[in-house]
Amino acid sequence: MEEDSSLGHLLPRYFLHGLLFSLISIILIFVWVFLAVALVFIGSILGLIIGIVLLFFIFGGINTYLMQGIWGISTKSNLLSLFTHGLALFLVLLLVSIPSLIVNLLSPNIAVSIVLFVFYCFVDGYVAKAVGGNWEEEQTDDGEMV
Repeated sequence: MEEDSSLGHLLPRYFLHGLLFSLISIILIFVWVFLAVALVFIGSILGLIIGIVLLFFIFGGINTYLMQGIWGISTKSNLLSLFTHGLALFLVLLLVSIPSLIVNLLSPNIAVSIVLFVFYCFVDGYVAKAVGGNWEEEQTDDGEMV
């Protein structure tokens, strides 16, 4: 089955990927904050490190799920792959969000925030797919995933 790769067909999928990634991340970040605070309370610096590592697993897991659901791309889901996938995605999303943070600081109002959120749904979806593609599972000639 050939996939139509025209911009008109890709943009809605990028938007959906970015939107779902943002919404799921927001929900899971609230859970993560409580867990991270508990880990820091229990284990101080070690708890903080465990909490940050857990955040990368969360990002990698969310994107792995969305890559399969939206794009039909299977990505590696072993622990090391999830960790490195999440770490890379976190860092790249952090870098591309710098202009948004600056604009929000210079013009802090709800209209600007909404426009930036919608725009960044496309950006985040594109970035998440591009980063996730680095962990795509390869298929052998007999259909087995490697």
